[in-house]
Amino acid sequence: MYLFSKMRLSGIKKQFSKIAIACSFFIPFAPVLAPVYAAEIPVKPVSIAQAPYSKLFFTGSVYAVKDKDYASSNSSIGFFTVWSKNPVNNDIQVGVRYHLQDKYLREPGTYLTGMTLLTNNQPLLSINQVIKEAHTRKETLHPGYYQTTAFAADPFWIESDPFSYPTYYDWANEASIYVPPAHDYTGFTRFDISRLAGAIAQLPNQTLDVQLTFNNGETEHWQLGKGTVQALKQLVAINQ
Repeated sequence: MYLFSKMRLSGIKKQFSKIAIACSFFIPFAPVLAPVYAAEIPVKPVSIAQAPYSKLFFTGSVYAVKDKDYASSNSSIGFFTVWSKNPVNNDIQVGVRYHLQDKYLREPGTYLTGMTLLTNNQPLLSINQVIKEAHTRKETLHPGYYQTTAFAADPFWIESDPFSYPTYYDWANEASIYVPPAHDYTGFTRFDISRLAGAIAQLPNQTLDVQLTFNNGETEHWQLGKGTVQALKQLVAINQ
């Protein structure tokens, strides 16, 4: 009797094992967020202004990563982001501030409505859940001014040796050139990206293209650095 019960119990265990294996095929797949080890999580609070770019930091209330991409000719023109996660309620947001010279952004009521991350023209992530926006406004980079430029006189028409380099006195001729004022168009939008944590965790570890889309249909194209992409994966994995 004891032997029979033992054999029966063994058979039941095998049946449960088969059922468990069969059920595992029907469990939906969910992206696994890479764990963030305690040593990688910053503890000392730092202000956003003082925090380094493309690194995870802690403000005292939220964890964050900041990034910027700007014009090589003028670092004031560009696209600036702060990505943050609240460790209490796990809300994840991104704030986008832009300073652009696109004349079509001067239209009244223009604001940023979406941001798409791409690689090789293939969209990877679409961000469009607006929490708050500030309409685009015109900003003066510098007023118009006159610039005096000196240029060398023709050495063949001065008393010095015509085959030598121009002397100090050869720079007597001057011209005033008017430099017109320069403007940009600046605004701000904050997005909720909490539901995109899994997609962010799956982003490739590389520099990504960014398309900004405005409510008037205008688009701007910038980039998000590789270091920032990697730091974003650390950010969304906190508390997971």
